[in-house]
Amino acid sequence: MRFVSRNLLALAVTAMGATVAVSAQATTLQITVTNNQAPGGLSITPLYTALHDGNFDAFDLGGTASPGLELIAETGMPSTIAAERRAIDGDSQPLVLASPNGPPPVQPGERVSGILEVNASEALYFTFLSMLLPSNDHFIGNDDPLAYQIFDAAGNFTGNRTINVTGGQIYDAGTEANGLEGAAFIQGVDIEDSPTGEGSIQQGLSLSDELFGEGVLLATGDTLNPALIDFTSNPGAFNLLTIQITEVAPVPLPATAPLLLGALGFMGWRHRRKTRS
Repeated sequence: MRFVSRNLLALAVTAMGATVAVSAQATTLQITVTNNQAPGGLSITPLYTALHDGNFDAFDLGGTASPGLELIAETGMPSTIAAERRAIDGDSQPLVLASPNGPPPVQPGERVSGILEVNASEALYFTFLSMLLPSNDHFIGNDDPLAYQIFDAAGNFTGNRTINVTGGQIYDAGTEANGLEGAAFIQGVDIEDSPTGEGSIQQGLSLSDELFGEGVLLATGDTLNPALIDFTSNPGAFNLLTIQITEVAPVPLPATAPLLLGALGFMGWRHRRKTRS
């Protein structure tokens, strides 16, 4: 029986170590995006987000848009950028935040949340992308793939994070000329039209005046207020979105926990039995 007790003690210690290791790496995250614009301001297509190992670089200012970035900047569709991400980091994890009420775009004043279960064993970084609405090929995103480290090198969550998305993170993909032709989120406009663009990813390009001309209506039936959409005069002060990343739930007991509890319970029973005798 002493042999059994010694082995159970060793098993309990081993299980305890495994429990600590697993618990440090399993995290439930809630990602929330809030559109801070007032009515008549800008919307975004469903926010595409991903946790990756740092090698997924969605775009570079001054460079040429990849097919995935072009598609998301012109239509908001994330399928191709997702395939590009998986080809670079097959273990990366995505989460798309679309409005649950009515049209999928996240409109002024709207807040959308989603849950992402993460088992991290290395440093992980956060990337976000979305099309700016209305526009031809304006988009938001983080140019630096290492800008937002969410897990450290050991796979530990680095803490809750708030990202303020300003005019400084609004880009033009350079794939389509800015104007009413081919613009998204405008009634009566064919998004399939694609006038030739500037050719490279640029910053500081304002939306075309044609988008808030007389009689131009958004897909929702509203009109765009030109007084609310100047994100180029003072980019850092233009308050577009807030993205919050928070840990929201305790980690469930790992598979080793029942074994640990059983072993400790047996040792407690042995101790009580010995005391009684």
